[in-house]
Amino acid sequence: MTNNSAVEDIQMDEHTKIRAVTPADYRAVLKVMTDAGLDTDGVMVLGTTYWLMERDGQPVGAIGLEHGDGVSLLRGAAVAPSARGQGLGRALVMSAVTHAQLRGDRAIYMFSTGGDWETFGFTQIPLAIVMADIPDAPQVTHYRSHATRPGSTTWMRSLT
Repeated sequence: MTNNSAVEDIQMDEHTKIRAVTPADYRAVLKVMTDAGLDTDGVMVLGTTYWLMERDGQPVGAIGLEHGDGVSLLRGAAVAPSARGQGLGRALVMSAVTHAQLRGDRAIYMFSTGGDWETFGFTQIPLAIVMADIPDAPQVTHYRSHATRPGSTTWMRSLT
């Protein structure tokens, strides 16, 4: 896991903030992602950056990026079921997009089983593009080793 983050802590309101995770946050990130029904294999490994969203000090969201050479792969845009419908997921995604832009990435990819990702500026692309462009990302290596397709749809947002 990469401990430094180009995106500073974001105070959304007096109760809610997004901050870069530390190794001590591992269990909180896993809980948020598990509660949201997301796969947690390879979460917070070397070469990744994660953020935790807290409301009144309690974790309610998490998101990560797996980094490649000039591209990143979004990982686990998760919001606790009790906190959904309040724009928290959008704030998490846009924080990750901003981080990828500040890294100088030319694109950000993601796998999804649902959601309206066009509203975030993503377009659907063939799976082969991601598999070739960021072959060492934890999600890609996991899915290759298990011969399963990651999500039903593959997305890309150009950052250039």
